[in-house]
Amino acid sequence: MTSKAYVFIDSLEDKPIPCGVTLVDEDTKIGRFRYGKRYLNRPDAFPLDPIHLPLSDREYSTPFNKGVFGTLSDAGADSWGEKVILSLHSTTPKNRLEFLLAGSGMGVGALVFSLSSASSKPKYSKNTLGDIPMLLRAKDAILADKEVPDEAKKAFEFGASMGGARPKTIIQEGDVSYLAKFNRPDDLYNVVNVENATMRMLGELPCNVANTKVIHTPSGDVLLVERFDIYKGKPHSHFLSANSIFSMNKVSNASMCTEYTYGYLAEFIMKYVSEPADAYDLYYRMVFNVLMGNTDDHSRNHAMLYNFTHGHWRLSPAYDVLPINHSRQHGIGIGDDGRVGSLENLISQSKRFGLKPFKARRMVDEVKELVSEWAIYFRNHKVGEGDITRLKHVIPLF
Repeated sequence: MTSKAYVFIDSLEDKPIPCGVTLVDEDTKIGRFRYGKRYLNRPDAFPLDPIHLPLSDREYSTPFNKGVFGTLSDAGADSWGEKVILSLHSTTPKNRLEFLLAGSGMGVGALVFSLSSASSKPKYSKNTLGDIPMLLRAKDAILADKEVPDEAKKAFEFGASMGGARPKTIIQEGDVSYLAKFNRPDDLYNVVNVENATMRMLGELPCNVANTKVIHTPSGDVLLVERFDIYKGKPHSHFLSANSIFSMNKVSNASMCTEYTYGYLAEFIMKYVSEPADAYDLYYRMVFNVLMGNTDDHSRNHAMLYNFTHGHWRLSPAYDVLPINHSRQHGIGIGDDGRVGSLENLISQSKRFGLKPFKARRMVDEVKELVSEWAIYFRNHKVGEGDITRLKHVIPLF
């Protein structure tokens, strides 16, 4: 069983460069990480995680995620990616580190992994728009646990860590990389069309939102979400999820009011991000998620990016935004009343975002006015009447 791997950063140079080594004790589930001396001496060195892995020659340890630091796990496979990896590899990965190695170079951000300290091979998707019919057939076969040609399975390795259990892969169109997302047979509505409409609706607010478009084919619809961490097939930013910023194995009701919250992310922005106004952007997203019923706003659906060219952190563009249910129980904490999606709770910790309560109320009213037109907006983005009827039972009323 693998207990040691070397961590590389792709795109700081022509080839991935080593930045550190990680070790996991399988008995204690404690992980360790140390930056390499040569990396620390680089003028462009940056911390993979400014909270839990600041630049230093010390050795860091963590019990989080069975010994794998969150920022490393961000580049690994999610539940869909693990399903694809298991279908491709004759030898089943036995721990989190082996899953990282199996999916190296196929996830989000710039980290790649290797058993060798000398080199790591980045992997780039060769999927194109012309492959969509094949991808749709392969997606259905994988979901149904039917026999799938290895080449079709390999096409789905890319995008394995972009969050959640939805079928997805990477498609290249010229210099632009897209995360291609597909519907599932058990979806309540056409998720592809609805997610596109919801993302475009959020973009009407002062929010940075990932670009999206829908490809309609006789075999099904495909959502293309422009990758905001890649250009010309190469990473230009390091990705750090909110899940890694929180780094909590167990979440309590108390932490849903304090640390495991949107407000804590806003405080991260105030301290580490080059543009403090990103906290306002995050506040708009939180309000929109509450009013639209996007209760799947969990900690892997928010992130920060460290841009190599500019050498600073920014809030990533919004992604994975769509109505889920009207339970008003959200993935991370909203305010003093924990994860409850209520108007009062939205205002309760507005000061953590650098907002006075009266300003926060104006922002909530602005989002309410937009969301009140959701059905019209969705029709304009080709969401069918049947889906709109179903969504009326999903989107909460305020």
